[in-house]
Amino acid sequence: MKRILRTIALVGGMAAGWHSPAAAQPITAGQAAQFQKINQVMYLVSKAYVDTVDLPRLVEKAIVEMLGNLDPHSVYVGAEELKIENQEIEGNFEGIGIEFNVLRDTIVVVNTVPGGPSERVGLLSGDRIVGVDGRQKTPVRLNDVPKFLRGPKGTRVELRVVRPGVADTLDFSIVRDKIPMHSLDAAYRIDKQTGYIKLNRFIATTDDELRRALNEDLRGISALILDLRGNGGGLLDQSIRVAGNFLQPGSLVVYTAGQNMLRQEARTAPEPPLFGTGRLVVLVDESSASASEIIAGAMQDWDRATIVGRRTFGKGLVQQQMPLNDGSAVRLTVAHYYTPSGRSIQRPYKQGDVKGYYRDLNRRYDSGELTGGPAAVDSSQTYRTLVRGREVYGGGGIQPDIFVPIDTTAYSEYWSRMVRKGVLLEFVVSELDGHRAEYRKKYPDFETFARDFSLTPEQVERLVSLGKARGVPADAAGLERSRRLIATQIKALIAQRLWNTTAYCRVVNAEMDPEFAAAVEAVRAAESR
Repeated sequence: MKRILRTIALVGGMAAGWHSPAAAQPITAGQAAQFQKINQVMYLVSKAYVDTVDLPRLVEKAIVEMLGNLDPHSVYVGAEELKIENQEIEGNFEGIGIEFNVLRDTIVVVNTVPGGPSERVGLLSGDRIVGVDGRQKTPVRLNDVPKFLRGPKGTRVELRVVRPGVADTLDFSIVRDKIPMHSLDAAYRIDKQTGYIKLNRFIATTDDELRRALNEDLRGISALILDLRGNGGGLLDQSIRVAGNFLQPGSLVVYTAGQNMLRQEARTAPEPPLFGTGRLVVLVDESSASASEIIAGAMQDWDRATIVGRRTFGKGLVQQQMPLNDGSAVRLTVAHYYTPSGRSIQRPYKQGDVKGYYRDLNRRYDSGELTGGPAAVDSSQTYRTLVRGREVYGGGGIQPDIFVPIDTTAYSEYWSRMVRKGVLLEFVVSELDGHRAEYRKKYPDFETFARDFSLTPEQVERLVSLGKARGVPADAAGLERSRRLIATQIKALIAQRLWNTTAYCRVVNAEMDPEFAAAVEAVRAAESR
């Protein structure tokens, strides 16, 4: 959820210069008096208060409190946080180029970025970083890691590494460089004619990544599953470009309107779409937000795709980023998003109640919406799709055409505690520490691994023992209930470390993902019509 909170605010006019204000309203005498009042208080505190005052901190807290009494998405962004976010939006940052986890207070390298600084000097998956620039980095907190691994291009960082199977520590000197970020987690063929693409966010490179996958890995397919589950949004212009790969030239994708903002429309480019006629299924869930909802809503309204999954997050407020003089910024909500049929994407909220707003997902679960069936629709907000005239509904989020409940049959408290304690991840790291060469020899490619690998009884025993050592008592009933889920997660994590994130997705999709199965079934149903 933290990722969603940070990411969904990025969609808006500040990204593409899209919004223009309506005729400026003159400041009233009452408003001018309130502005003066704030200045008076700040002056009195700075000049008359008994002790030394950290005025910048007070100002920031006042801004945060003020915006917190508006809608849930108007936010203040500090200068340092804004700098990091801008790097992520632009699709690159500067650092050493690794994917990492923090396991038992130690940084563990998951993979090195191909062609990046760490790969060039020989850092390997499974290495533990225990020292940085001569300072011990154990224990370490997850949020602290980017602070000392990222840095300006050309700067050098000295790492001390513990490598499994090597007695002595290893020292690496790494020169930081630009590291490309990616929004495409996976792209592969399910069969000869059906492709799958998963996007985790919308950044400056998203459309290029998608088009490259369609032109190279998936060339010639006649059906596509576009997975936007868990995708919290990103850049508006990228969502429009992505939609342009599937809709006809000049199609309306989304429009905005607000009290102080003229209606603005975003349409697809005049070029023919890259995948304009093939069968399309879009996967969404309760964490699909903002830009993801714009795409899902446009595909549904134009009858271009079947939407499969659960009702989306419901983030349809437009933020405009307004810079402040110290490098920080305010992202202020200025308009609402509407789908081509006129539906507002935004779900209801109470001003100043941010906690209540984000508790909505808990309410969906408690009410049975996520597990028992689709949400009750608001019959007062009925709209028609633009081609077939099907009924679709407003009121917050995009309702899928095919609802798939969360499958909780394999959940258990035992599984939950094993995940929270990091036992599954630690088991995978340990397994590859001791047997990576054996795995590579036994499973020379992913296809062999996917077909032949399964947890042995001896491995399950070691997993249970590790759990006990980490404070998770053995639970035979819980293990039995969650056995398939645990086995799938471990298999997927091993695949990710031996190959890449695509391998992880292929394992999970194939072995234990009812939403993916429903999407495949929707493709098959379309084929038979």
